[in-house]
Amino acid sequence: MTTISRIYKEIESHPEGAIPFVRFMELALYDESEGYYTNSRPKIGKEGDFFTSASVHPVFAETLADAVAEMCDAGKWRSPALIEIGGGTGALCSGMLARLQESSPHLFDSIQVVLIEASPYHRELQKQALSKWGLPVRTYQSLEQAAASESLQGVVFSNEWLDAFPVHIAEKTQKGWQEVWVTKNGDQLAECYRDPIPPLARYLAEIDNGLPIGMRVEANLGIEETFAQLSRLLRSGYVMTIDYGDLQEELYHPSRKRGTLMCYRRHQADDNPYEHVGDKDITAHVNFSALIRAGEREGFQKVTYMRQDQFLIRSGILEKAVNHTDRDPFTSQAMKRNRAIQQLIYPGGLGGMFRVLVQAKGEVTSHGFRFQTAEKYGEKR
Repeated sequence: MTTISRIYKEIESHPEGAIPFVRFMELALYDESEGYYTNSRPKIGKEGDFFTSASVHPVFAETLADAVAEMCDAGKWRSPALIEIGGGTGALCSGMLARLQESSPHLFDSIQVVLIEASPYHRELQKQALSKWGLPVRTYQSLEQAAASESLQGVVFSNEWLDAFPVHIAEKTQKGWQEVWVTKNGDQLAECYRDPIPPLARYLAEIDNGLPIGMRVEANLGIEETFAQLSRLLRSGYVMTIDYGDLQEELYHPSRKRGTLMCYRRHQADDNPYEHVGDKDITAHVNFSALIRAGEREGFQKVTYMRQDQFLIRSGILEKAVNHTDRDPFTSQAMKRNRAIQQLIYPGGLGGMFRVLVQAKGEVTSHGFRFQTAEKYGEKR
């Protein structure tokens, strides 16, 4: 059964004749056979639908590896875990391991790798990407599964994972907040409205600071459980989250009146999730305030929160640029590397769009990291 057929069937069998948008998004992305992330079509890179920072150039992975090495040195663990969630092709983790082998061989020799990936297609790609390192790798289909099996010390990291969580959508109407549901209108999908479920209603009450009529917002209500599972998985260590989003006051601002939901297909962006269902990515910006609050409730302390360009610069990416006398931009690896660095830290692009949140749990330091020091580059704190 195709994803769209399954969605139609659920709509038709539901007493309301509709399903919440969050369920529609879950099926569109994660339906077991034909969902966007479960099918075997390439998603990332030139042949896919979008680029990530990790797919731009290995220098991104190198810089993150240096930050992870700092965290592991601070933790002083005998056998630290490198835990990636939603790693896609495995290129980021593999690139980080390459850097660790070069710059921190003592850490590379003692590290254990844990991968958490919902997509069978991506699990296979990750297996292939990491097989060359000869390290023990344990793979889980979900964070819940990993948390039930492991109790680790180390670093959990993710790059563009949380933006693909199914979200509730709500719109502020004349009669108050309404939740967006999805129904059928002939042979087309259409939106309708229902009263928000109690957890969503509480969330909306927390964020509504005089928001205007017509304001549309997305809400990831799975964050609380996500951090509960992270707390079970990680005895002590750090969580590094890289994604596009904002703090709550910026995310839910009248300037974003129609919300942040976006779709990506063959490197074209649009805001209509009801076309090409199962064949396009659907994302929403991350509420980093919610991540910080949920983390604090589970014992995670905020270490730092900043734009990606700031984090990468403070972590030494500019020092990874190379001097050269090359003239051909198509064949020069040095020129490609330097262009990639510019792309990753460009404030009007990836550098300004993405945020980095680092949180700490347990008896580990939350101070003294290189990425916390701005003075060298004259940044305002």
